[in-house]
Amino acid sequence: MLPFLAVVKLFVDSADATEIGACVAAQGASGAITSAARLVEAAGRAGRAPGDLLRAICEVANGPVTVDVSAAGDDGEGLLGEARVWANVATNVVVRLPPTAIGLEIVRVCAKEGIRAAVGAAPGVEPALAAARAGAAYVTSLVGRADGVDGNDVIRKLVALFRTMNVGTEIVAGGIHLPTDVIDAAMAGAHAAVAPGAVLRSLEAESTRLADMATRSGRG
Repeated sequence: MLPFLAVVKLFVDSADATEIGACVAAQGASGAITSAARLVEAAGRAGRAPGDLLRAICEVANGPVTVDVSAAGDDGEGLLGEARVWANVATNVVVRLPPTAIGLEIVRVCAKEGIRAAVGAAPGVEPALAAARAGAAYVTSLVGRADGVDGNDVIRKLVALFRTMNVGTEIVAGGIHLPTDVIDAAMAGAHAAVAPGAVLRSLEAESTRLADMATRSGRG
């Protein structure tokens, strides 16, 4: 695997405890991200309670397990109530809240209550900085280019800004669909990258291919 990939943590985007455990064992994943909706759906199929499924995921994830809450971004009471429920399942649960004004208010409340919170993808540097100031443990920034915004450049700017301001919030690269997206996130300086299990399984082969190309180019 390419050396710079060692500095970015890999989070599995899944609600399947077996898949997450396999990625921890084989790809060195150190966390997972799922959603309340997927937990409810997967638990229903398995005939178990969503909290029990989340607990099983937390036991194998080898790091934080982020749950994207399902309450609307303008429903402060719903967001806080759901955050408390999920956070009560296990100590490594992180609740992910929307990047809305009310969402950030709930981040502040969670920080006061000792609940670790993340903030979903925000379109640019300023919203991510606002989330960090509110007390978010993690902020998500999308890789690639969309709507004229270079996501990788946003990650680079956030890394530099957070370092300058001595902000402890970690930047999670999202929107990853290919192994090269993980590599781009690592090169941009993201603390973590979240990807489906299939992408993580193909990452090592891709990074080895690029390393071989670099070696051959150096010899040339």
